[in-house]
Amino acid sequence: MPKKIQIAYSLHTLNAISTVLAVVVMALSLWLRYEWDFKHYVYELEAQQVLWTGPYILIAASSLTMATSILGSWATVIEDCQLISLFALASALSIVLGMAGLAYTLNHGIFHSDLTPWLEERFWVLFHEMDYNERSARILRIIQEDMECCGPSDWKDYQTFNKVLPDECRSPVTGNIAGGSCAEEFALWMEPRTGWLSGIALLLVVIQMGSIFISLWLRKLILLERSKDNRPYRLVVESAKTCDSKSNNSLKYVRVAALFAPVGFI
Repeated sequence: MPKKIQIAYSLHTLNAISTVLAVVVMALSLWLRYEWDFKHYVYELEAQQVLWTGPYILIAASSLTMATSILGSWATVIEDCQLISLFALASALSIVLGMAGLAYTLNHGIFHSDLTPWLEERFWVLFHEMDYNERSARILRIIQEDMECCGPSDWKDYQTFNKVLPDECRSPVTGNIAGGSCAEEFALWMEPRTGWLSGIALLLVVIQMGSIFISLWLRKLILLERSKDNRPYRLVVESAKTCDSKSNNSLKYVRVAALFAPVGFI
């Protein structure tokens, strides 16, 4: 059946693309988890739950996608309807995980998200603790220097609370005061990283939706093909010679019971 072969090749292609994209999503998620500078920021800001929950979910989703793609390719080769159904169910679960992961990542990883107000609140805590907590003062100085920002909202925070403006708030080249909010600058610094990760994860989800549709279509064709070869009864015309004096060459009809072999559940 040429149509069935074409659909099978299409499913193989989508599974291969899904595997490649799943590897990319996992690599980016692991990079966000273990990249040294970013990991240092996360630990110092105590933002493990906010910034790492999304990548963790995407790591689980991409792992399931790779296993599911292998299952789908094998089920397509052997034309096993039960395995194809299992592939569709596993792909649906992977889609749910992927959507949850990318939604959380976008909601806690770009400028216009819950990340910016959370960071602003956290930087205010560090700002008020910097006079007596060396750890808070150190991380605030590091972020102000790396992000070229000054204060939780702007440099006037130091003036409002009668604090000495640190050298990290000034550009080492021009000496000008950085005017950006540390919460906003950090969120803008995060946005390209989480944006690319979420975009690739969304593309993977769309391709998996196509894989589910094609796999169910292929399963339907396989069942249809097997149902034609395994009908419960067939009417067979048999030519037979009889000893009846009325006719030496008559036709008789024999109903033959064909055995059913299980071909998967419908």
